[in-house]
Amino acid sequence: MLAPKQTIVNIIFILVSLSLISYSFTQNWDGGAFKDYENLEDTVKNTQETYFKSVDYYLLKNSQPHFSLNAVELVTNNNSKKTFFFKPDGHVFLESGEKVFFKGDRGIYDQKIEKLVLNGAVDVKTGDTQANSNQMIYEALQDRVHLLGEVKTKMYYPEQKDWIYLDSEEAFLWPEANRSRFSGNVEGKIKRIRVYEDSLFFWSHELYLDMNIHKADLYQDVRMKKNNLHASSRRGEIFLENYNKKVKYYALYDDVKLTEKVMQGSKPITRKAFSEKLEGLPSEDRVILTGYPKVYQLGDVIKGNKIVLRQSTEVVEVDDANTKFQME
Repeated sequence: MLAPKQTIVNIIFILVSLSLISYSFTQNWDGGAFKDYENLEDTVKNTQETYFKSVDYYLLKNSQPHFSLNAVELVTNNNSKKTFFFKPDGHVFLESGEKVFFKGDRGIYDQKIEKLVLNGAVDVKTGDTQANSNQMIYEALQDRVHLLGEVKTKMYYPEQKDWIYLDSEEAFLWPEANRSRFSGNVEGKIKRIRVYEDSLFFWSHELYLDMNIHKADLYQDVRMKKNNLHASSRRGEIFLENYNKKVKYYALYDDVKLTEKVMQGSKPITRKAFSEKLEGLPSEDRVILTGYPKVYQLGDVIKGNKIVLRQSTEVVEVDDANTKFQME
């Protein structure tokens, strides 16, 4: 026989158990502390980050070198395939085997879409082109380097041994295609290797440069300066390989305006010209005006179908002139 006290305890236990069983059939359990267990694995994966300090980091693509950098600090997320770094200095391999070198204050690389973003004191070098800016976005799948903020670009043109300098607000470089585009207050200079050969200065809102055909196209508010000659138009071209040839090296189109200071004996004079087209031939120190050209010089107006100006001299040549002009 059980003692009365033990009997009472057993009865209470049975009643409590029956109550819990009954409650479980009539109530919905939210899972308590384990209610998010199904999402726990995803949470763990999303926080799988690895931190490195003073690290050399490498990535392969199809068993070939693809991405390499050295960084002061680096964090990589294994799940998102994104890598964050501080003070990166590295390069990306192009399909051709060439490299795009880069430096910056900080950045992120998304391995899934092969996109690299750098911010702060960015330096880029690819082939014969060097540039620096405030931000760089490199998209490998589009073969495109996008530079933003105070972009300064320097290019070497080996065929003529020229240096091309370009400042702009924004730039796009396509390294594999060997093309580039600059926009926003574009200001440039082509510096010749020989000291005695004048540099060509130019300005525009937009400039396209295709090194495959050795040509630059300028659009909107175009201006050019060579020695004492200043000219403006709506559109322009520069033919990089033509400097020493007897063909046009630069050309301006649409609403061309020209101002040049020349010497008449020992006296400096200013002449102005207007036309629809201007062609510059540095090898012969000539400027050819066509498209209803007019030249204003020493109070005279010179008109013709084609007018040739000899740079730095007062000589004017007129073909099929509507009015005759006789130099003193």
